[in-house]
Amino acid sequence: MRPARTAAIALVLAAAATAPAFGIASVSVYGLRAPEEISGFALNDSTNFEKIKPGDGYGLDYSQSGWKLDVFIYDLKRAAIPDDAKSAIVRAEFERARADAFLAHPRGIYAQVYLRRNFTIEDGGKRTRFQCATFHMTRDGAKPQDGFLCVTSWNNKFVKLRLTTLADSNTENDARKHVAAWIAVLRGGGSRIEAEKPAKPAPAAAAARPERRPRCPEGYICEYR
Repeated sequence: MRPARTAAIALVLAAAATAPAFGIASVSVYGLRAPEEISGFALNDSTNFEKIKPGDGYGLDYSQSGWKLDVFIYDLKRAAIPDDAKSAIVRAEFERARADAFLAHPRGIYAQVYLRRNFTIEDGGKRTRFQCATFHMTRDGAKPQDGFLCVTSWNNKFVKLRLTTLADSNTENDARKHVAAWIAVLRGGGSRIEAEKPAKPAPAAAAARPERRPRCPEGYICEYR
């Protein structure tokens, strides 16, 4: 396994963070301008993994109150990656990333990790844009967490999103909306969600400018990759 690309992203979230709020200016990755704010998340930092290990690409660190989002853009040194989330190559990368999530248990990062379900996110034309999975994770001495993994392709690259939050009955619907917002970033246009068991969507809430937070605020424990 590639140690710099594991799915062990652990986050113990404080009920209320007290650290000062800040963010960074938008950055460009392989020609993609990363949004400073998206779906309530603020961009905190970016990491160049490519200079250390070619093929590992770049990471973008986002957060909002109660949530953490990591976005990875990379190619694993592949010459070509199909622009199709349902292609065999993208599916294989999704399955590899999904299998990596379970390594968090034997490494001792989590006491237990189990898969809840797989689902896809489609655009307005009903084309599958993301292959996704949801996980439930427990950690000794901490509250249970919900984790979400989604993989797609863009501009001859893989794009992987990982979200983490405290476990709750509404987190899956929220995570799907957060991931769907990236369809407009990568391709433009609207999106729709296709799940194994469709859930009633939550009422739309008025958008508010998110509170910017540091990469790892006081009261958080962040473990990347």
